[in-house]
Formats: sequence, C-alpha cells, structure tokens
Amino acid sequence: MLDVPVTDPRYGKLHRCPNYPVEIDIDRQERLRRIGNLDAYKDKTFESFITNPFDGQYTQDAVTSLQLALQRAEDFVRRPHGWIVYEGTYGCGKTHLAVAIGNARLEQFGDQVLFITAPDLLDYLRTTYSPTADVSYDESFERIRNIQLLILDDLGVENPSGWAKEKLFQLLNYRYAKALPTVITTNTPLDELDPRISSRMMQGDVVKHIKILAPDYRALTRPDDEDKSFSKLHFYNHMRFGTFNTESMISDEESNLNRAVEIAYAYSTAPKGWLYIMGGFGTGKTHLAASIANELHEQGKQVLFTTVPDLLDYLRLTFDPKSNVRFDKRYQEIVNVPIMILDDLRLASATAWAQEKLFQMIDHRYLAKMPTVITSSETMDDTDPRLATRLMDRRICYPFALRVRSYVKRTGKNFQ
Repeated sequence: MLDVPVTDPRYGKLHRCPNYPVEIDIDRQERLRRIGNLDAYKDKTFESFITNPFDGQYTQDAVTSLQLALQRAEDFVRRPHGWIVYEGTYGCGKTHLAVAIGNARLEQFGDQVLFITAPDLLDYLRTTYSPTADVSYDESFERIRNIQLLILDDLGVENPSGWAKEKLFQLLNYRYAKALPTVITTNTPLDELDPRISSRMMQGDVVKHIKILAPDYRALTRPDDEDKSFSKLHFYNHMRFGTFNTESMISDEESNLNRAVEIAYAYSTAPKGWLYIMGGFGTGKTHLAASIANELHEQGKQVLFTTVPDLLDYLRLTFDPKSNVRFDKRYQEIVNVPIMILDDLRLASATAWAQEKLFQMIDHRYLAKMPTVITSSETMDDTDPRLATRLMDRRICYPFALRVRSYVKRTGKNFQ
C-alpha cells in the first residue's frame, strides 16, 4: 500500500511495487493470458494491424475507417472507460483490434482481461447449471460481469433464444450502468440486435461506436487456386527451421530442442501418421509446427495450418443466418484436408460442443491415418481421455515433449 493521506483516493488500496513493473512480470502475464483466452492471439497488436494492406484495392473510405478504428483503440487503451463497439463484416479487422486492446492493457497495466465469443460465453454459462460444475452459475456470472476488461467477440451470431437474450442483456446492462471497460465486435447491424442492447450502444456518452468499412481481408489474401480452408500459414511465414533458436545455458535443454528440430524436419520430408508436440508456453511448439507447414507448402503440398480456437470459430460461423455455407459442407472440407496442422490444442475450458466437434475431427483423421500435427500445452492428465488414447498410440502418433523453459527464460531475450 502507498503511504498517502486518508483523503487520497489511493489510500488503503493495494498497488504494484514500483520496483517490479508490469512489463517484467512475465509469469503473471502468461497466467492472465490463459485465464483470459488470449493465448492464441499474442500476435494481434496495434503494430501488426495494417490500415491499408492492398494499395489501390481498398477504397479511401475503407482505409479511413480502419485508421479511425485503430486510433480509437489506442485511445481506449490509454483511458479504458465505457464501451467501444466495432461493427463490420467478417475479416475486416474487428477482432484484431479488440484483442490488441486486451493485449495492451494486460501487458502495460496488468489488467485482468477476458476475451470470449458471445456463443462461447453462453455455452459456458449453461455448463455452470450442471450438478458436476466446478463453479456455480452465480459465481461465474459475477466474475464475468465485474472483470476489469471484457472483450465480447461476434455479438449477434449466438442462438437468439429467450434465455440467451436475457443473460446477455443482464450482463451488458450491468456493465453499461457502471461504464465498465467493454469491447464488443459484431457483424450484425445494431438495429437487428436486441433493442435493449442496441439502444445502449447508441449512447455516445458511454459507448464509442465505430463502423469498419473494409472488406474481408482473408478473401483478398487467398488466391483463387489456393486451399479454401482458411489456413493461417501466411501469418507464420517467418517461422522456419533455420530461424528456430535451440540456444540454452542448460545442455539438456539444448539437446532436447535439437532433437525436436530433427524430428520436425524429418516429418516435413515424409509426412506420415501423426506428430504430437507437447510443451509449456513459449517453448517453441508453434514455431516447429509452422516450420513443418511452411516446408510442406513450398513442396506444393496442400496443408491446413490453424489454431484450434480459430478452427472452432470458423465452424461456428456456419450457424450465422447470413452464412451461405452449411456446417456439414465446411466440416467435411476441413476434416479431409490432406495435411492438417493444429496448433494450441486446449480443451480444459472448452464447451461441450467444442470438445465433441474437435474429437470427431481428430478421431476421423486417426481412423483414416491422415497426416496430422498437433501441438498442446496440456498434459495428458488434462486431455480428454478419448483424445489421449489416440495421441499415445505409437502405431499412429509420435509424441514428443519439449522439456525446456520458455524462450525468454532460457535465453534472456524477448520474443522475435
């Protein structure tokens, strides 16, 4: 606590020691990332947000709207009061900016941030009614509505049942009344949302509403003859075997990393069966998986590289009334891709729907012995037993554990 007079608003409150600033508390940041569902979005920053990605292909109005959206996000980080609502089509940059706000507040100020899609939020609340739930509904709802920064993605694609509408209204009305920092993204016009919620979004004293006029970035970056399965590999083009750092002050760690590179490279030359890479956060799992994918892509192989959260979101989009793709068609396209690389397999906090769909996909590829690479920070004890039995089947899968500290801890360097 600070030594200040009782009249000072900081009196009696806990404050971080000035000799231990937020930016060096790496362990706490990683813990908050896991809790807030931000693990898969570390690369979503203001610096990586491009306001004019295609010279001549974006209209001036689109570029201007992206520049304004970025400026409002940066302003919100400096003064996170009230709401900021991003409206726009799929792939226009809404989620990138929303997550960038969350990353900045977590890294610079140590805020507790929760990033969650509206459908996942409702699924999570439904599970708390189960007699076997670890946390009660009341406790869960209280934690969510009072979180320091709530980022609610894809508002409007959820199942509009009476229960869903009421729970969302209760949550958002509470945060609106208290002007609690809240970021919302939606591709649904405000006048098509629950009128009780949309009326609050139009209140300029609490809410900043920004409409992004840019088109779907992914549609413009995907060549016509490229795999239509939304592979995220272009975001990881810099991750190659030649840039993977095996440096460590501990010889056992260096040996483990060198062995990991050997195994990953061998798989990229002859992708057969499964490769399962386990390890803690920041140990190099994603870099190795992306290196395999880049190597295979340059060989002309058809490969899907994506994170598990992005994969599930891509499937959920088919439930949007405006979607022109059926769920079963998209599911079949994904599950049958020749080579699949799934990064960040985490099911401990996933909804029942997410767990079941992911198991169905993995089980299909297991039975068909289709080339698959999976990375995970979960231990086998934390993994769905049905998946664990397949991941440990040496006839199909080769599991490898990265028994090393994070890149920062073993080298003392920042992530590149």
